[in-house]
Amino acid sequence: MDNADHQSAASSPADAAPGYTVPQRQDGWPNWLGRRPMRSSDREKIREALETGLPDGPLTVPGPFLRYLTIDGLDRVADQRKLIRLRGRIHAAARVVAEGCHTTYHATDSTLTIGIQAPDAQERINQLRNALSKLITKHGWTTRDEPR
Repeated sequence: MDNADHQSAASSPADAAPGYTVPQRQDGWPNWLGRRPMRSSDREKIREALETGLPDGPLTVPGPFLRYLTIDGLDRVADQRKLIRLRGRIHAAARVVAEGCHTTYHATDSTLTIGIQAPDAQERINQLRNALSKLITKHGWTTRDEPR
């Protein structure tokens, strides 16, 4: 069926679905969503809120929302079982500090990089470093922060 046949078939009243019409709003437009139009006073409130901006808080503070902590020197641990346990402790501490935020975890033989994505990512990385400070000093590891 070509386009002309399709248009003539759709326009015939015998083929139309009986009984359903789109409700109309007071201004004549179709009421697809079943909602009333927004009042001008509501629009004015939205405009004022956009002009004043957000109150001071974590969403308005500029800064990196994705921070990484890299731990170097893991290859100094000779016992593989001990290394697996240490990596598990580091990972568990990272999960506690991240607490529902998006995290990344990348491990090589000598380094371990943990990334936290949150508005307070630097604060969480500092908490992670403090939680692991005894392990870091005991094993002689080095840490570095990497904003990306």
